[in-house]
Amino acid sequence: MIQNDWRKADLTPAEHEMLEYAEKLTIAPSTISEEDIQRLRAVGWSDRDILDIVHVCAYFNFRVRVVDGLGLKHTDERYEAARQNRIKAEKLAAGRGTKLPPDIWGISRELEAKA
Repeated sequence: MIQNDWRKADLTPAEHEMLEYAEKLTIAPSTISEEDIQRLRAVGWSDRDILDIVHVCAYFNFRVRVVDGLGLKHTDERYEAARQNRIKAEKLAAGRGTKLPPDIWGISRELEAKA
């Protein structure tokens, strides 16, 4: 359930806030603020916990970027998953009254071409 749509999973407030933070750190890292950190602390995460959250999130993002940066080929299923995730992220952002950062590299077009 968490992988498909963590917002529909039965999570504690701390787990929900952690995933909200990890999503923001992945999609728009330059927008992280002290307010985001305070929200994590407010639901019980320690500064050490927050550091661990950042490290795990950064590590997984790093792995994806290494694979993508080396031009390694993905299966058709991975392209479809990426396309669906982009659509889902756009809907979530719209629901919050915002937009995803611009797609300056044409990734959406590339994903659509693979579909």
